[in-house]
Amino acid sequence: MHLRLGPERARTRTSLTLSGPRRALDLTPTFDALEVTVDGVGDCHVEAGVVRLRDLRAGARVTVSGDVEYRPTPHGLHAWTDAADGSRYVVASGALGGARHFMACDDGPADRMVTRIVVESGGLTRSWDQEGTVASHQLGLAAGPWVMTTAPGTELLARRALGQDASVRSLLADTEHVLAWLLDWFDVAAPNGPWGSTYTQVLLPRAPWLAMEHPGCVLLSERLLGAPRARRVAVLAHEAAHQWVGNLVSPRSWSDVGLFEGLAELLGQLACEAIMGREATGYLNRRRSAGALALPPTGPDLRTLPETAGLAEVAGPVQHAELLRIVSETLGTPTFRDRIAELVRRRAGTACSTLEVWSDLGMAPRTPRTVRLPMLSNAASHPKWPGDDVLTQSDPAMAAAAARHAFRACSSGGRRVCAALAVMMEPSTPAAVTAGLAAELGRRRSH
Repeated sequence: MHLRLGPERARTRTSLTLSGPRRALDLTPTFDALEVTVDGVGDCHVEAGVVRLRDLRAGARVTVSGDVEYRPTPHGLHAWTDAADGSRYVVASGALGGARHFMACDDGPADRMVTRIVVESGGLTRSWDQEGTVASHQLGLAAGPWVMTTAPGTELLARRALGQDASVRSLLADTEHVLAWLLDWFDVAAPNGPWGSTYTQVLLPRAPWLAMEHPGCVLLSERLLGAPRARRVAVLAHEAAHQWVGNLVSPRSWSDVGLFEGLAELLGQLACEAIMGREATGYLNRRRSAGALALPPTGPDLRTLPETAGLAEVAGPVQHAELLRIVSETLGTPTFRDRIAELVRRRAGTACSTLEVWSDLGMAPRTPRTVRLPMLSNAASHPKWPGDDVLTQSDPAMAAAAARHAFRACSSGGRRVCAALAVMMEPSTPAAVTAGLAAELGRRRSH
């Protein structure tokens, strides 16, 4: 990645070496000036942004190059200049389909590869070799004049204008407590966590989510600095738990994401309860009161799409966590913990399906309660809603959140429900907007 091609653009080159023959390989980068070669020869077919490769031998080297526009949020490659002091920062997140905006990949949760990242900027070159294998959606990076605050086994990077104020130090202290609890839960001695010798987190001012669990570069929203402590601890623990369940062992397909989110959510709640005691009771009770998952009335299953499978509105972390809590109570905490820890030890570095997780727990598969939202017979007669400011959001997390906020801001009662259903049934509506509206309608039905 060449980060200084221009103020709004970078240049990226992805090289893939095949470990075995492939009859077909489709890559879907969203680059300008696309150039593709196989073993140095440009003889492949590119159609509508899809790179289609056929009959590739083992050891073949595929290289895809192009110019990338920086995006307004960390969904893909994001750059900004801090108005407080003029410092320049670059952040990338491969989550929620973001990987396709800065690398060539087939963007499946099981596309685990031995990965090296090389970043060039202003004549400086840095490279990182990921330990083990990672999938494209797990990749994250951060570059800039960050200020680092450290504690034993962990570090926290903040933008220079934020520095090392008390809230930053408090968040780092909570991280220490969280990591200690999780290492004990998984019966792992420090510093042998999945993250290696140092657990690194980066604070971002414009993140559309509270946190994202990229191995070696956990991204956090600065909103966590001012969040109630119980919420902050639970989120920090959720992301740290993902280093075992989600990163070290990853979902086999997008539809498997929900159970992995549930495992991380449950561990986050348990860590919060253990660290804060009764102080966390109110937050955890509210957190656990979420209703059923809502399925849209029509269109593709949002659990199977890379840009929506990981959204809380679709993955249902709280709902899956409640299922797993029942399993823990049925098996007993020690047995449940031993079986999860053994699953991670045995399947480390691989992808795992929901059915395999339930099998390793020794339980029959279970799914959260869901509600199917109704069809609307006269959908075409309802006006477009919400506005283009929601429908044109390119970041799935931003789109889902904006749709939910727009729904809550509308005071027209039953009419907003019909309008929301009409938008969800429109084929051109972005999947993330559908996910956000479905969550709001499901919430109304549950309460």
